[in-house]
Amino acid sequence: MRVKIILPHAIVVLLVGLISFYAVRARLAGTQDTASLMSGLERGANNAAGAFQLQLLRAERWLNEQATADSTRVALQNGSATDADKRQNASEALETLRRGAAESKVMSQPDLAFFVDENGKAAGRSAQAQTYHGEDFGAEYPALKTALASGHSGSDVWLSPKFAHRYLVSYAPVRDSAGKVAGVLGIAWNLNDQRMAEIGEGATFLAVLSGGTSTTVAKANAGIAPTLADDLASSQKDVVTRALANGKDTIVSGDIVIAAVPLASVGDGKRAVIVLARKADVVADPSSIVWPVLPAMGMGLLFVVIAGWLLGSYITEPVARMEETLLQVINGNTNQRVQTEHAELGGLAFRINQLLNQVLGVEEDNTDEEGRPSAPPAQDHFQEALGVEERATDAGQVAALAAEPEAQYYARIYREYIDAKKANGEGVDGITHDVFANRIKGMERDAAAKLGKPVRYAVQRRERQVVLLAIPLA
Repeated sequence: MRVKIILPHAIVVLLVGLISFYAVRARLAGTQDTASLMSGLERGANNAAGAFQLQLLRAERWLNEQATADSTRVALQNGSATDADKRQNASEALETLRRGAAESKVMSQPDLAFFVDENGKAAGRSAQAQTYHGEDFGAEYPALKTALASGHSGSDVWLSPKFAHRYLVSYAPVRDSAGKVAGVLGIAWNLNDQRMAEIGEGATFLAVLSGGTSTTVAKANAGIAPTLADDLASSQKDVVTRALANGKDTIVSGDIVIAAVPLASVGDGKRAVIVLARKADVVADPSSIVWPVLPAMGMGLLFVVIAGWLLGSYITEPVARMEETLLQVINGNTNQRVQTEHAELGGLAFRINQLLNQVLGVEEDNTDEEGRPSAPPAQDHFQEALGVEERATDAGQVAALAAEPEAQYYARIYREYIDAKKANGEGVDGITHDVFANRIKGMERDAAAKLGKPVRYAVQRRERQVVLLAIPLA
């Protein structure tokens, strides 16, 4: 019984423990070692840089289309207009261009549209509070000068305390009727954390190399490594510098893994870097994490064995006592009855005793400690019950029972019991003198133990029932 209780539960605990061990180990293996983490982060940085540059390329192509439109060239190169009219015409055309960029889904709506003449000086901007006229942007941004000289479109990051610029810019050349570059048409987005989150594709931040120093321009996911994005440590600055020199770089700096990929299409290709950073929760040996699963599984097996053993004992011990009692009855000790108090098996023990009494033809003693029936009599039999109690305490009857020899006493009540049963029409086969006498002796011992005095029984027949009445002898 105990093995049957323990074994299935032990198998379940064992299977759950082993499945947990190998599942956790497989999940950790190959994902938390340093090399895998660095490789994955480098791929992420390349993907983010590619997505970033793809959006800039789309903006450049769209600008090329707008720069070749006759309406744009006329608005920006109206030589017959006064300076005030030129600025007004340019402003209106650039505002229309800025709004059209959003409708064409070139990234998000630009914050600025501008025009720079062939000398790199501001010649107009979209309708905003601040005006651009005559500022030498070409001197401030060398890549713009290159675009004017080559006639190629491009993108750049404009950082300038002088002009209060913090822009991500795309631009395309505008040519006159002779095909000569007459200026540059551009759109710009304020480069802030929100913009970076929109176009960064999982990047942590954008760093720009300006004046030999790397500067964090915008953060996309600063919550991953806030200190890294706010203040580049020397080792983190090194990864930006090396990425610009080598095309990419990945390092582990303290508990941070950093991957940097330069944006080849921004400025001269040595200008801006997309950086991904992740906390380096590196585990040299994944097994060191999952090994505790096995002791936990062992403890689970131990608890199953203890609980199963206790539960088995709770069930098997009363069953063993029942079996032993029935074996004694089979071997002739018919006085034995199951004595078990058990929440689950107590009812079964009671029914077994009832069955034994019925099979052996012996009535159960249902009297209380005073020799009275334990069940209350029905209302119409109250006088009869009272008569029984009075007869039970009759001094003459008590004296006669006490004086009667033992062998004669058992033989007499056996005859009276059989005669009463037959008078009721009940079968008496199997009720032998020895079986009956042994049962009566057992009942006398039990009653004497309760009353503290010797007891003998008298046979009474009431309403086709045969009752054995206990009578104290002293």
